Amino acid sequence: MKLNVLLTIMAILMALAGLGVLLVPTHVLNDLCGTVDSGTLTGRIAYIRLAASTDIGAAVVNWMARNAEASKARDAIILGNIIGWILGAILGVLAVLSGPPTTHVLVMLLVLTFLSLLMAVAFIWVGRTSMSIGTRHS
Repeated sequence: MKLNVLLTIMAILMALAGLGVLLVPTHVLNDLCGTVDSGTLTGRIAYIRLAASTDIGAAVVNWMARNAEASKARDAIILGNIIGWILGAILGVLAVLSGPPTTHVLVMLLVLTFLSLLMAVAFIWVGRTSMSIGTRHS
C-alpha cells in the first residue's frame, strides 16, 4: 500500500468517527460504555466530544499530507500516527484488563484495540519505505 492511500483512508475514517461522536455522542457512549447514567451524561458528552475534536484535527492533517513530498514534516505525521495508534492499542488492552461491565463493551474494546494495532502496523509498514532519507539515517 502507498502512503498517500493510507493517509487518505485514515483521514476519511477519522473524520467520520469524529463527526459521528460530535453529532450523536449519546449513541456512541451507549455503544462503548453500555447504559449511561443520565446524571453523568453531560460531563461524558463533553469529554467524548473533546476526543472527537482531536480526531477531526488529525483527519485534516492526514488529508493535507496525503500528497506531500518526503520531508521531515511528513515523517512527523507518519510517526505521530504510529505513536497514536500504538497508544490506542495499549489503552484498549488496559481497558479490557480492567474488567468491562458487559460482553458488549468487551467486544467493542477488543475490536477497537485490534483496529488500533492494525493501523499502527500499517503505518510502520508503509512508513519504513516512505520516510525521508535524512530521517532514516538519523
